[in-house]
Amino acid sequence: MSQVNIFDNKQFIGYVNDINPSYIKVHFPSSVLLNKYFQDGAGLHSGIVGNYVLVEGEDHGFLAKVMEISLPEKERLELTQDAFRSKEFHPTGKLELLLCFDYRSHHCTKGFNQFPAVGSKIYSCPDQFLSAILKDFGKGKDETKLFDMAMLPTNSATDVHISGQSLLSRHCAIVGSTGGGKSWTVAKTIEQIMRHNGKAILIDATGEYARFKEFYNEQVVRQVFNSKDEDNTFFHYTSLKETDLIAMFRPSGQAQLPKLQEALKSLRLVKILEAKAGLTKNDETIKTFFEARDGLDYRTLSKDSKPRKNFLVAFKDNDAVFKYTCDININALPRQVMKECISDFSNSENFGAENQTQLGHCQSLISRMLLTLNNSDFKAVFGFEQQDGSKGLEKNINDFLANRKQHLLIIDTHLVPSDNSMRDILVNSIGRFLLEKALTEELKKSPLILILDEAHQFLNKKIKDEYSVEVDLNAFERIAKECRKFGLFLVIATQMPRDIPSGVLSQMGAFIVHRLINQKDREAIEYACSDANANALAFLPALSAGEALITGVEFPMPIILKIKAPNCKPDSSTPPLFK
Repeated sequence: MSQVNIFDNKQFIGYVNDINPSYIKVHFPSSVLLNKYFQDGAGLHSGIVGNYVLVEGEDHGFLAKVMEISLPEKERLELTQDAFRSKEFHPTGKLELLLCFDYRSHHCTKGFNQFPAVGSKIYSCPDQFLSAILKDFGKGKDETKLFDMAMLPTNSATDVHISGQSLLSRHCAIVGSTGGGKSWTVAKTIEQIMRHNGKAILIDATGEYARFKEFYNEQVVRQVFNSKDEDNTFFHYTSLKETDLIAMFRPSGQAQLPKLQEALKSLRLVKILEAKAGLTKNDETIKTFFEARDGLDYRTLSKDSKPRKNFLVAFKDNDAVFKYTCDININALPRQVMKECISDFSNSENFGAENQTQLGHCQSLISRMLLTLNNSDFKAVFGFEQQDGSKGLEKNINDFLANRKQHLLIIDTHLVPSDNSMRDILVNSIGRFLLEKALTEELKKSPLILILDEAHQFLNKKIKDEYSVEVDLNAFERIAKECRKFGLFLVIATQMPRDIPSGVLSQMGAFIVHRLINQKDREAIEYACSDANANALAFLPALSAGEALITGVEFPMPIILKIKAPNCKPDSSTPPLFK
């Protein structure tokens, strides 16, 4: 790097004439200096908007970006085609200071404790120097795991290696409008994670990453929901939480929710006592209240006119009934709700008899439960007919985490219908399963990167209708806010950052931003990422396919790079409209 002559008079283009903390203004002695020229066989643009320039300082040099070029008002009025060829013009410009560097070592620092002086010279920045200071972009001390995934937009032969630690260790967002290259960037990031023997789980909402399994063979595991074949996977309902069932069955808040919660508590008690060794005398009494029906493989718990004291003691002795799990036989739930519709007189030692009024209030809930439990898609996705959850997705995730030869687990949900919020509940449940793994410190020794594609479909989701209580599906928000120190890192990919909660975007420590046309999308990124200021974001609508603005808290500056094509390209093409 020391052999690069960064202040060559042949590259001189102008002088600093105004300075403030945000930008500097420059004067170009001649418009000729802004023309493209060739040096050592390479074409250089001296001052085209978006290009990089070098500014002399007293002790340090500065890297800056050309944001604006204009002619003085008087010269602008004289501008004609003939005058442009025969006269000299004196443009002015505005530069954004990006970082400063030591003259001897070329070591770069973020932030400024000094600024260039008025009259300082400005030079074109050679590609060799730019690539040298960006070669290991974001690299920390003694770091060796660098992602080979980008190059300079102006010079495809100049590679830029990006620190994987800086990119992913504080969560990362990959955003961009359709056709901007977002899917390729996700694929390239995954390939680099695999190259360095990392572990990643990709939730594929569109099925476009299916090729990875065939391309990388034993390094990749792919689980497809609702595929209607022998390899169909399921997320067993016993791994759901009570809130998931509330979202699934949508009970009303006053009459139906308490009955559903009591039914879950009763069925947990049934499951506990059926598996419990060394039953107490009271447990034995409770078991006499179990009821079974011919042809059904489950039992319910009857409280009808039974002593209240026995149930209170049983709940106290078996406090697991108060956990918000779904470790029950879910097919018994509709009938157990019916069993909870009893009169409850506080002055009586016994529960009351069946109450038809309460049963009428719960009839719509029971109907929804029966429809859901008998729906073929719900059965396949949540394993309602599988009393043993040992072959579900939970086991596949645990096996994947334990297998050192496997580096990518693809969870394909594109065949799961969105009716009745089925896919939202499923993906949120998978996220919460991984969240709980992280919070128990299972992932600290072997960190996991969770990649959520089409994140706008799953974040900021609330399930509520006209009558039911509201359920917030917030597993990924909690991952973004709580799990970085526990070894679970989140990568979200979306074309609509405006639909991502601001609390989630603000937790993203790095951004790879492709072309964004919508103003609200750009504002969402600007609000979430202070490093990507308005000047840098102004280039987003003009980025070509594959180009992206990369910025983050551990990167020295925002930079626009060209992302390299992945070896295994996702199937994100649009079908031909006319054949």
